[in-house]
Amino acid sequence: MRRAHLLVLATLVAPTLAVAQSTPAYPARPVRIVVPFPAGGPGDLVGRAIAQRLTDAWGQPVLIDNRGGAGGSIGMEVVVRALPDGYTLGVGSVGSLVLSPAVDPKLRYDPTRDVTPIALVAATQYVLAVHPSVPAKSVQDLLRLAREKKGRLNYASSGVGSISHMLTELIQSAAGVEMVHIAYKGTGPAITALLGGEIDLCFVAVSSADEPAKAGRLRLLAASGARRVEAMRHLPTLIEAGLKMPPVEGSYGLVGPAGLPRDVVTRINTSVNAALKTPEFRGRLEQQGFEPVPVSTPEDYAKQLRDGVEVFRQVVKRSGIKPDA
Repeated sequence: MRRAHLLVLATLVAPTLAVAQSTPAYPARPVRIVVPFPAGGPGDLVGRAIAQRLTDAWGQPVLIDNRGGAGGSIGMEVVVRALPDGYTLGVGSVGSLVLSPAVDPKLRYDPTRDVTPIALVAATQYVLAVHPSVPAKSVQDLLRLAREKKGRLNYASSGVGSISHMLTELIQSAAGVEMVHIAYKGTGPAITALLGGEIDLCFVAVSSADEPAKAGRLRLLAASGARRVEAMRHLPTLIEAGLKMPPVEGSYGLVGPAGLPRDVVTRINTSVNAALKTPEFRGRLEQQGFEPVPVSTPEDYAKQLRDGVEVFRQVVKRSGIKPDA
């Protein structure tokens, strides 16, 4: 597998190419942002943060509509079937725009054809967390334990084909170890199982891991990205820990249905990038465990999505992951 710096994107989606022209007054009424996850998760936090900034900038309400389920694909279907007028957008994520297409050949939308990437908003890393009862204080400790207890260590994921599932598959492939996969219906139940000691380990977003780790309820071993997490400088990356695997980060952005007018895409992209230049908005994201991203174009976003799907299709092919596994 190539060692590319993979930025897995979670994004607000809008149609790919603009062919129509919108009315000059966009937005002339409230805008809906579909968050394809339950309230309280990382995608929801990013969606609410940018919705507030757009409400302030536009003078129109920007409302959140949580539609969780199936790794984000249920909510994303709502987005791709919406009228391409800019009044229904979505928070795109690694699950709905990269992993679901890589895992499920029967997915009812194609992110390269049916959505328009608009603007990146925030990125997050994932941290490898173990329950304190697991006798491992480093990645190498964990790998030794996995070899000694072949097939007996278990790990949680937020669902088959989720980022927590895929990251652990990458580790197993890179290190030649085998662990038992326990799939839960969402991030919340997976973290609850880990905190309760029902599960040995799980990859968790930085925004969800910080407080439990400080309270001693989790032990963090490594971060998934190419660089150390700013708020956790003591924590090595998986690559620094000796694993030959691509760095993986998750990002979130705005997307919409295919056919969104170019002037609407430009209006939203400009507003998001303006928010990212303000210390207040960047500070809010950082307080919630995210990294504000540099300003981006819709084309930047589209390319990152295509690259991500290709990388994880190779993971799926090698591991034999099935959508109903």
